[in-house]
Amino acid sequence: MSVSEERVSQALKYLVETDESCAMAKALMKGLDSQIKTIEAIEFMKNTGALGQREKMARASQAYRDHLAKLQDAVFDYETLNNKRNTEVMVIEVFRSLNANRRKGNI
Repeated sequence: MSVSEERVSQALKYLVETDESCAMAKALMKGLDSQIKTIEAIEFMKNTGALGQREKMARASQAYRDHLAKLQDAVFDYETLNNKRNTEVMVIEVFRSLNANRRKGNI
């Protein structure tokens, strides 16, 4: 396998251009995750009845399910972006490794 300098430049450019969006995606994911118990508590307080029933109703509420859907989307967006960034890092590492081997005369 060979990796061109142009491909490495593309990888570096992508990493630079996605620094902030990756951080924002991670912040959104973590923020939504930390809000789950708050959403559940709000929905719990809206209900009456036995403790177990109120918990079930809170978790079955539309607000709670909508929040979980938002969290799932945020996790997907972050993981997709993070995986793409990791691929670009690997491209750079392969290029570095191949060039180091060339300098040593191993290729």
